Amino acid sequence: MHRPYVDVYISVQESGIQCTYRDKRDYQARDNGRIIGARLLPGAFRAFWSGSLAGLHNETIALQQVFFEADQPFIEHTLSLDDDAAVGVLADLIHARNPQVDPNIEIINKIIAAIETDGLQTVSAVAEWLGKSERWLQQLFQDYVGIGIKWQLQRNKLLEAAKSIRECDKPNWADMAYDFGYSSQQHFITDFKRVLGKTPLQYKKELGFQAQE
Repeated sequence: MHRPYVDVYISVQESGIQCTYRDKRDYQARDNGRIIGARLLPGAFRAFWSGSLAGLHNETIALQQVFFEADQPFIEHTLSLDDDAAVGVLADLIHARNPQVDPNIEIINKIIAAIETDGLQTVSAVAEWLGKSERWLQQLFQDYVGIGIKWQLQRNKLLEAAKSIRECDKPNWADMAYDFGYSSQQHFITDFKRVLGKTPLQYKKELGFQAQE
C-alpha cells in the first residue's frame, strides 16, 4: 500500500509527478523498465505547488507543469546518464526551485509517525494528542497531502490487519474485523480488497496457508 508520498520520475515510457495514490496501483514496465525518481516526504510537494493539493490524489501531473526546464531534451539527456549522475540531475532540478521550510510539513510527518508507531486510530485521538481541532487536522491533510487524515488512519489499520493475517495460522475473520474497528466482516473485506487488491482470504492463501472465510 502506498504511503502519502509524491514521486517525481523520469522514464522512457512516461515522465511526470505522481501525487498521493490511495489504492493499489499496477505499473507495467516497458523497454528496460528503468525509472529515475525522487520521492518527497508526505506533505513536501506543497512547497512546489501553489494552492491546496485537495483533489490531486491518484493524479499524475506533467513534469513541466512544476519544473519548466524538464522538456523532452532534458529527459532524454538525463536518461542517457548512469544512475548516479541521472539522480544528481533530478535532484538539482528539484533544488533549483528553492523550496522553503514549512513547519506544517514537519507536523504532518510527526502525525504520520505517531499513527504508525503509537497506535492512534481516530481523528479525535490524533487531535487530542497534537492539541489541535479535528477540523484543523482535516484541512491540513487536504491542503498538504490531498487526502483526508482518515485515509492515513485506515491505511495503517489495514497494514496492521495484514500483519495479523501473516502471523495467525487460522484467522477468525469476524473477530479480526471487530478488533480493527469494523462494524461488519463484509465491510472489513471490502476495504481490504480495495486497498490490497485481494480479500483477506486470498491474501492468506497466497502466503501458502489454508484458511476459511
